[in-house]
Amino acid sequence: MRFPLVVVLLFIAPLSGCLTTSDDGQDKLRLATTTSIRDSGLMDVLIEDFESRTGVDVEYVAVGTGAALRLGETGDVDAVIVHSPEKEQQFVDEGFAEVRFNFAYNSYVLLSPSLPSGSVFDAFEHISTSEQCFVSRGDDSGTHAKEQLIWQHLNTTRGLEVVEDANGVHPPGSWYYSIGQGMGAAINMAHEKECTILSDLGTALAYQDNILLQRYEYDDSFMRNPYSYLIVDRLNTTASHTFLSYLQTNGQDVIVNYTINGHHAFFVES
Repeated sequence: MRFPLVVVLLFIAPLSGCLTTSDDGQDKLRLATTTSIRDSGLMDVLIEDFESRTGVDVEYVAVGTGAALRLGETGDVDAVIVHSPEKEQQFVDEGFAEVRFNFAYNSYVLLSPSLPSGSVFDAFEHISTSEQCFVSRGDDSGTHAKEQLIWQHLNTTRGLEVVEDANGVHPPGSWYYSIGQGMGAAINMAHEKECTILSDLGTALAYQDNILLQRYEYDDSFMRNPYSYLIVDRLNTTASHTFLSYLQTNGQDVIVNYTINGHHAFFVES
Protein backbone atom coordinates (compact mmCIF):
# COMPACT_ATOMS: atom_id res chain seq x y z
CA MET A 1 0.00 0.00 0.00
CA ARG A 2 1.41 3.40 -0.89
CA PHE A 3 1.08 6.66 0.98
CA PRO A 4 1.59 9.79 -1.18
CA LEU A 5 2.06 12.67 1.24
CA VAL A 6 0.50 16.09 0.78
CA VAL A 7 3.23 18.39 -0.45
CA VAL A 8 1.99 21.41 1.46
CA LEU A 9 2.92 19.69 4.71
CA LEU A 10 6.56 20.17 3.81
CA PHE A 11 6.11 23.91 4.16
CA ILE A 12 4.69 23.45 7.66
CA ALA A 13 7.06 20.86 9.09
CA PRO A 14 10.82 20.30 8.61
CA LEU A 15 11.80 18.07 5.72
CA SER A 16 13.43 15.51 7.98
CA GLY A 17 11.13 12.99 9.56
CA CYS A 18 8.44 13.20 6.89
CA LEU A 19 8.62 9.50 6.11
CA THR A 20 8.61 6.57 8.47
CA THR A 21 11.72 4.46 8.96
CA SER A 22 11.93 1.09 7.23
CA ASP A 23 12.72 -1.74 9.64
CA ASP A 24 14.95 -3.78 7.39
CA GLY A 25 15.07 -1.98 4.05
CA GLN A 26 13.63 -5.02 2.28
CA ASP A 27 9.85 -4.65 2.21
CA LYS A 28 9.42 -0.87 2.09
CA LEU A 29 10.86 1.81 -0.17
CA ARG A 30 10.90 5.43 0.99
CA LEU A 31 11.06 7.56 -2.12
CA ALA A 32 11.19 11.28 -2.87
CA THR A 33 9.97 12.12 -6.35
CA THR A 34 9.40 15.25 -8.37
CA THR A 35 5.91 16.72 -8.47
CA SER A 36 5.86 16.40 -12.26
CA ILE A 37 6.12 12.59 -12.10
CA ARG A 38 3.23 12.57 -9.64
CA ASP A 39 1.09 15.26 -11.31
CA SER A 40 1.41 13.54 -14.69
CA GLY A 41 -0.03 10.36 -13.15
CA LEU A 42 2.98 8.18 -14.02
CA MET A 43 4.19 7.72 -10.45
CA ASP A 44 1.08 5.93 -9.23
CA VAL A 45 1.00 3.69 -12.31
CA LEU A 46 4.64 2.66 -11.80
CA ILE A 47 4.19 2.07 -8.09
CA GLU A 48 1.05 -0.02 -8.50
CA ASP A 49 2.79 -2.28 -11.01
CA PHE A 50 5.98 -2.47 -8.95
CA GLU A 51 4.17 -3.35 -5.73
CA SER A 52 2.11 -6.04 -7.43
CA ARG A 53 5.22 -7.63 -8.94
CA THR A 54 7.52 -7.47 -5.91
CA GLY A 55 5.43 -7.14 -2.76
CA VAL A 56 7.55 -4.14 -1.74
CA ASP A 57 5.51 -1.24 -0.37
CA VAL A 58 6.38 2.26 -1.60
CA GLU A 59 5.91 5.34 0.55
CA TYR A 60 6.63 8.54 -1.37
CA VAL A 61 6.64 12.29 -1.08
CA ALA A 62 6.42 14.58 -4.13
CA VAL A 63 8.55 17.72 -3.96
CA GLY A 64 10.84 19.77 -6.18
CA THR A 65 14.20 18.32 -7.18
CA GLY A 66 16.13 20.45 -4.68
CA ALA A 67 13.96 19.32 -1.77
CA ALA A 68 14.09 15.68 -2.93
CA LEU A 69 17.88 15.72 -2.98
CA ARG A 70 17.99 17.32 0.48
CA LEU A 71 15.83 14.46 1.78
CA GLY A 72 18.40 12.10 0.30
CA GLU A 73 21.27 13.98 1.90
CA THR A 74 19.69 13.69 5.35
CA GLY A 75 18.84 10.01 4.88
CA ASP A 76 15.10 10.56 5.17
CA VAL A 77 14.49 8.61 1.95
CA ASP A 78 16.10 5.56 0.40
CA ALA A 79 16.11 6.92 -3.16
CA VAL A 80 15.12 9.93 -5.22
CA ILE A 81 13.61 10.56 -8.65
CA VAL A 82 14.68 13.95 -9.98
CA HIS A 83 15.23 15.85 -13.24
CA SER A 84 18.11 18.29 -12.93
CA PRO A 85 21.36 16.80 -14.33
CA GLU A 86 23.64 19.41 -12.75
CA LYS A 87 22.17 18.96 -9.28
CA GLU A 88 22.20 15.18 -9.70
CA GLN A 89 25.89 15.17 -10.61
CA GLN A 90 26.68 17.32 -7.57
CA PHE A 91 24.73 14.82 -5.42
CA VAL A 92 26.92 12.02 -6.80
CA ASP A 93 30.15 14.02 -6.53
CA GLU A 94 29.46 14.80 -2.88
CA GLY A 95 29.12 11.10 -2.10
CA PHE A 96 25.38 10.84 -1.51
CA ALA A 97 24.92 8.39 -4.40
CA GLU A 98 27.29 6.28 -6.48
CA VAL A 99 25.52 6.53 -9.82
CA ARG A 100 22.35 7.89 -11.35
CA PHE A 101 20.17 5.94 -13.78
CA ASN A 102 18.35 7.91 -16.50
CA PHE A 103 15.14 5.90 -16.81
CA ALA A 104 12.93 8.24 -18.87
CA TYR A 105 12.73 11.58 -20.59
CA ASN A 106 10.31 13.99 -22.17
CA SER A 107 10.58 17.69 -22.97
CA TYR A 108 9.83 21.06 -21.49
CA VAL A 109 6.99 23.01 -23.07
CA LEU A 110 5.41 26.41 -22.64
CA LEU A 111 1.76 26.89 -21.74
CA SER A 112 0.52 30.34 -22.68
CA PRO A 113 -2.49 32.36 -23.87
CA SER A 114 -0.41 33.37 -26.90
CA LEU A 115 3.21 33.38 -28.03
CA PRO A 116 4.94 34.39 -31.28
CA SER A 117 6.62 31.81 -33.49
CA GLY A 118 10.33 31.19 -33.09
CA SER A 119 12.63 29.47 -30.63
CA VAL A 120 12.06 29.07 -26.90
CA PHE A 121 14.58 31.87 -26.38
CA ASP A 122 12.55 34.12 -28.67
CA ALA A 123 9.48 33.28 -26.62
CA PHE A 124 11.14 34.09 -23.29
CA GLU A 125 12.55 37.33 -24.67
CA HIS A 126 9.07 38.31 -25.87
CA ILE A 127 7.60 37.47 -22.45
CA SER A 128 10.11 39.74 -20.73
CA THR A 129 10.16 42.69 -23.13
CA SER A 130 6.35 42.77 -23.38
CA GLU A 131 6.01 42.13 -19.63
CA GLN A 132 3.65 39.25 -20.27
CA CYS A 133 2.43 37.65 -17.07
CA PHE A 134 4.68 34.68 -16.20
CA VAL A 135 4.36 32.13 -13.39
CA SER A 136 7.54 30.51 -12.10
CA ARG A 137 7.55 27.51 -9.80
CA GLY A 138 10.29 29.20 -7.81
CA ASP A 139 10.85 26.03 -5.78
CA ASP A 140 14.39 24.92 -6.66
CA SER A 141 12.91 22.18 -8.85
CA GLY A 142 14.34 20.86 -12.11
CA THR A 143 11.79 22.96 -14.01
CA HIS A 144 12.77 26.05 -12.05
CA ALA A 145 16.45 25.34 -12.77
CA LYS A 146 15.74 25.04 -16.51
CA GLU A 147 13.82 28.32 -16.48
CA GLN A 148 16.76 30.08 -14.84
CA LEU A 149 19.15 28.71 -17.46
CA ILE A 150 16.97 30.30 -20.15
CA TRP A 151 16.99 33.70 -18.45
CA GLN A 152 20.76 33.46 -17.91
CA HIS A 153 21.30 32.56 -21.57
CA LEU A 154 19.26 35.56 -22.70
CA ASN A 155 21.20 37.82 -20.36
CA THR A 156 24.50 36.60 -21.79
CA THR A 157 23.57 36.45 -25.48
CA ARG A 158 20.96 39.19 -25.86
CA GLY A 159 21.63 41.51 -22.95
CA LEU A 160 18.29 40.82 -21.27
CA GLU A 161 18.17 42.40 -17.81
CA VAL A 162 17.97 39.89 -14.95
CA VAL A 163 18.24 39.98 -11.18
CA GLU A 164 19.22 37.29 -8.70
CA ASP A 165 17.38 37.07 -5.40
CA ALA A 166 15.58 34.54 -3.19
CA ASN A 167 13.51 33.54 -6.22
CA GLY A 168 16.58 32.71 -8.31
CA VAL A 169 17.63 34.35 -11.57
CA HIS A 170 14.83 36.14 -13.43
CA PRO A 171 13.89 39.44 -15.04
CA PRO A 172 12.65 42.22 -12.73
CA GLY A 173 9.02 43.30 -12.77
CA SER A 174 5.68 42.77 -11.08
CA TRP A 175 4.53 40.66 -14.07
CA TYR A 176 6.81 37.84 -12.85
CA TYR A 177 5.23 35.59 -10.19
CA SER A 178 7.44 33.19 -8.23
CA ILE A 179 5.15 30.98 -6.14
CA GLY A 180 7.23 28.17 -4.60
CA GLN A 181 4.75 25.47 -5.61
CA GLY A 182 4.68 22.20 -7.53
CA MET A 183 3.98 21.85 -11.23
CA GLY A 184 0.25 21.22 -11.04
CA ALA A 185 -0.43 24.11 -8.67
CA ALA A 186 1.70 26.42 -10.81
CA ILE A 187 -0.22 25.48 -13.98
CA ASN A 188 -3.52 26.16 -12.24
CA MET A 189 -2.34 29.61 -11.21
CA ALA A 190 -1.10 30.37 -14.73
CA HIS A 191 -4.51 29.36 -16.06
CA GLU A 192 -6.38 31.53 -13.54
CA LYS A 193 -4.22 34.60 -14.19
CA GLU A 194 -3.84 33.95 -17.94
CA CYS A 195 -0.06 33.77 -17.64
CA THR A 196 2.68 31.84 -19.41
CA ILE A 197 4.47 28.99 -17.64
CA LEU A 198 7.27 26.52 -18.32
CA SER A 199 6.12 22.94 -17.75
CA ASP A 200 7.21 19.38 -18.34
CA LEU A 201 5.25 17.67 -21.11
CA GLY A 202 3.68 15.03 -18.84
CA THR A 203 2.02 17.47 -16.44
CA ALA A 204 1.04 19.77 -19.30
CA LEU A 205 -0.82 16.91 -20.98
CA ALA A 206 -2.48 15.89 -17.72
CA TYR A 207 -3.83 19.41 -17.17
CA GLN A 208 -4.45 20.45 -20.78
CA ASP A 209 -8.18 19.66 -20.88
CA ASN A 210 -8.87 21.78 -17.80
CA ILE A 211 -7.05 24.96 -18.80
CA LEU A 212 -7.39 27.51 -21.56
CA LEU A 213 -3.65 27.86 -22.18
CA GLN A 214 -2.14 26.67 -25.47
CA ARG A 215 0.79 24.24 -25.48
CA TYR A 216 3.94 25.32 -27.34
CA GLU A 217 6.55 22.65 -28.08
CA TYR A 218 10.07 23.24 -29.38
CA ASP A 219 12.19 20.81 -31.40
CA ASP A 220 15.31 21.71 -29.49
CA SER A 221 17.71 19.47 -27.57
CA PHE A 222 17.95 22.22 -24.95
CA MET A 223 14.35 21.47 -23.99
CA ARG A 224 15.02 17.78 -23.33
CA ASN A 225 13.96 16.79 -19.82
CA PRO A 226 15.66 13.60 -18.49
CA TYR A 227 14.48 11.87 -15.29
CA SER A 228 16.94 10.01 -13.08
CA TYR A 229 16.76 7.54 -10.22
CA LEU A 230 19.45 7.76 -7.52
CA ILE A 231 19.94 5.37 -4.59
CA VAL A 232 21.01 7.07 -1.36
CA ASP A 233 24.41 5.52 -0.68
CA ARG A 234 24.40 5.84 3.13
CA LEU A 235 21.28 3.63 3.30
CA ASN A 236 21.71 1.39 0.24
CA THR A 237 18.55 -0.59 1.02
CA THR A 238 17.49 -3.79 -0.69
CA ALA A 239 14.18 -2.19 -1.68
CA SER A 240 15.91 0.69 -3.45
CA HIS A 241 17.88 -1.77 -5.59
CA THR A 242 14.73 -3.78 -6.29
CA PHE A 243 13.08 -0.63 -7.64
CA LEU A 244 16.15 0.15 -9.76
CA SER A 245 15.94 -3.33 -11.32
CA TYR A 246 12.26 -2.73 -12.01
CA LEU A 247 12.93 0.63 -13.72
CA GLN A 248 15.55 -1.07 -15.90
CA THR A 249 13.16 -3.85 -17.00
CA ASN A 250 9.38 -3.98 -16.59
CA GLY A 251 9.19 -0.32 -15.67
CA GLN A 252 10.47 0.62 -19.12
CA ASP A 253 7.44 -1.05 -20.70
CA VAL A 254 5.09 0.80 -18.35
CA ILE A 255 6.71 4.13 -19.25
CA VAL A 256 6.61 3.49 -23.00
CA ASN A 257 2.94 2.49 -22.90
CA TYR A 258 1.80 5.29 -20.58
CA THR A 259 -0.33 7.84 -22.41
CA ILE A 260 -2.43 10.86 -21.47
CA ASN A 261 -5.42 11.48 -23.72
CA GLY A 262 -3.72 9.40 -26.41
CA HIS A 263 -0.38 11.23 -26.19
CA HIS A 264 2.83 9.62 -25.01
CA ALA A 265 4.03 11.62 -22.02
CA PHE A 266 7.40 9.96 -21.37
CA PHE A 267 9.96 8.10 -23.45
CA VAL A 268 12.88 5.74 -22.86
CA GLU A 269 16.21 5.42 -24.60
CA SER A 270 15.99 2.97 -27.49
